[in-house]
Amino acid sequence: MSWAVVARKDFEDAARSKMLWGITVLFVLATAGTMFAVGSLTDEFTAKQAIGFLSSPATLLVPLAALVVAYLAIAGERESGSIKLLLGLPHTRRDVLVGKLVGRSLVVGVATVIAFIAGAIVLAVQFGSFPVSDFLVQGVTTFIFGIVFVGIAIGFSAMASTRSRAMAGAVGLYFLFELVWDIVPLGVYYLAKGAMPNVADGLPPWYFLLQIINPKNAYSVAANFLSNPSGASPYAQLVNGTVPFYLEGWFALALLALWLVVPVALGYWRFERADIS
Repeated sequence: MSWAVVARKDFEDAARSKMLWGITVLFVLATAGTMFAVGSLTDEFTAKQAIGFLSSPATLLVPLAALVVAYLAIAGERESGSIKLLLGLPHTRRDVLVGKLVGRSLVVGVATVIAFIAGAIVLAVQFGSFPVSDFLVQGVTTFIFGIVFVGIAIGFSAMASTRSRAMAGAVGLYFLFELVWDIVPLGVYYLAKGAMPNVADGLPPWYFLLQIINPKNAYSVAANFLSNPSGASPYAQLVNGTVPFYLEGWFALALLALWLVVPVALGYWRFERADIS
């Protein structure tokens, strides 16, 4: 398993560069801090409701951390020339890409696990007890969310030939998903209907599909679905008319899987054909 060798070395390099510890501290502060704030500032929330608040910092910090961890994974080595040494060993380009994906995912995964352990301790102190199953679901979904953005960054890094292009891509992707995408459904609705959307009047299903395609929104829907599989999707409750399959909770998981597979596949296709002589 040549990719496993690449993954282990990649993870060890990240740990030695203190990247792992920096991200872990950031995640711990966000997770434990959110649980402390919710439990201390108000008595209105239960432990289960407090766990739901974890998705808010996660949608901001997890994509940022994953993109920072992974955007130079391949592009940086291509520009420095070290990729030639790596490919000079018995590693194929697929081994390199898969190994980088696994190695950088482990970095985000370790940080997530430690952060949620810290969050669990704060929850136990603040509330005395908490629903462990809901907390584990939130943690696992957040871990998957992190891997998705690592995959997006790895795919883009495999397509970029220089550090500057990889950095531009990482910054652009973050702003696309965090800021720009929210405008897209509004713009499409205005072009189609000639007016701004009004939730009180009910909205067509495709409007919410445009929202859920954004991986950060798919993450929130997936976490809600895994916590309560029989419950309705948050978007499904706002639909005017019959709820289509693509607004059900399981479809959000399928979208996250696509966001992981498609960028990595495109990155591999481009990387396999790149001239690295």
